[in-house]
Amino acid sequence: MKMIRPLIVGVLLTAATQTQAGVELRQEHVFEARPGQKVSIEATFHTVEVEVVPGSTVRAVVEITSASSGSKAERAVEELRPVFEEKGDTLLIRSVRRGGWGWSGGGLRGRVVVTMPSGLDLAVESSSGSITVAGDLGDAAARCSASSGSVTVRGAMRELAADTSSGAIRVTVSRPLDRFTADASSGSVRLSGGAHDAFADTSSGSIDLDGLLGDAGMSASSGSIEARWDSIPAGASVKASASSGSVTLTLPPGTPVAGTADTGSGGIRSDFKGTFERRHATFAGGPGAVQVRVSTSSGGVSVTSG
Repeated sequence: MKMIRPLIVGVLLTAATQTQAGVELRQEHVFEARPGQKVSIEATFHTVEVEVVPGSTVRAVVEITSASSGSKAERAVEELRPVFEEKGDTLLIRSVRRGGWGWSGGGLRGRVVVTMPSGLDLAVESSSGSITVAGDLGDAAARCSASSGSVTVRGAMRELAADTSSGAIRVTVSRPLDRFTADASSGSVRLSGGAHDAFADTSSGSIDLDGLLGDAGMSASSGSIEARWDSIPAGASVKASASSGSVTLTLPPGTPVAGTADTGSGGIRSDFKGTFERRHATFAGGPGAVQVRVSTSSGGVSVTSG
């Protein structure tokens, strides 16, 4: 059995090991957490799993495996050896390619598993891998970025920003977010549990937001938009545009609505008073009216009461 000398960082670790099945590396580190800190995770193709648990430590496990063996596979794994570092108020967990090695063999896989206490901000970035966050972060904020992979969040936090180049964004919160922003170049966006302010943009995918409580902005180049409000304050702003897809907005009964709706190809349906033409609607408004701007190039528009 051939051993690669381990880089001695962290509290618990194991070295990369070459076996008949390939090359394996597993390292573990425990940080002591303080209020006001942020956990930052930077990964290459790894799947990233974050769970919020009681306690005062951040525990990180990084696993990297190669289905190939030999010196090239060994070097490829070594290039991804994780770094655990405390930089100011940031607890950094990084496993990224640092060199210019040209190994083109297949079979590399990576996994980052982190448990952390509530109250710390969280930032996760994965070049090619999915991200999962579960648990209650309290009054902290989270940002998740996946170049090629999905983002799944289940729990609670003050704010959430999520973006993917190729992958879906799925968020379920146990209490409304103060602010939710999502950008999916190729993939859908779904929010359940609500937000006081919500903004979502997709190039190719649908948008479905539920439990909204305030301003919202939504844009879908190719996909439908559905948004539902539990309540909405006077004078709030709602903007929705779809190039190829329908738009459905469901506002609380009795909401005064002002603004316009336009469609290039599709009908307009509304439960709220206004002036309606075949492709254009002007809502009647009134004191404290919610300002609505809706447009579709190809698809119908519904502004309903529910």
